[in-house]
Amino acid sequence: MSGTGHLDTNPADRARLLASATAYAAGRRTYVVGAVSDVVAANAGRLDAAVRETLADAIRPAADAGDSIDAPAWTRALAALETAAPDDLDGLDGNAVDLRILLHCAFRHDMGGGAGLWTRLLEDPTVLDGQWRAIAARDLYEAGYAPQDAPEPPIQHLEPLGDADDPAWGEVYLKLVGGAE
Repeated sequence: MSGTGHLDTNPADRARLLASATAYAAGRRTYVVGAVSDVVAANAGRLDAAVRETLADAIRPAADAGDSIDAPAWTRALAALETAAPDDLDGLDGNAVDLRILLHCAFRHDMGGGAGLWTRLLEDPTVLDGQWRAIAARDLYEAGYAPQDAPEPPIQHLEPLGDADDPAWGEVYLKLVGGAE
């Protein structure tokens, strides 16, 4: 997966994905900061003023922290949010790899919370590719969200770390495993 990508989402899901990914990436000091901040910056004009302000509030502490690794990326995203010209296009655009990383960050942030967004995204088989599904299934499996006697994820994994016993995430896991082939 390379080049430019597009993730077809409605405005509410777009805002939620960006907020969850930003919350996960803030302070990580890894490549995810650059990927998430680039997608935020590229799509700032597609967000309404309230969503831009919420994201800016979440990003500002990381941009102001002066961290030589994270601050430049967050500063660029913050500038884009503050100066974005309105853009009425749908979905999220960006580098295909950055979009995949953004989805992983949002998913990891949301694990253990509400599964509704991920249940909706999994209804469209074209939104989340097979590699993403396999990795997300592994993450749920290792966190203990796989239902009893469910198949193991199709990629290398560790043993489950417990039994999270959340039926909503169990359903997401089963959809991921069934869609990973």
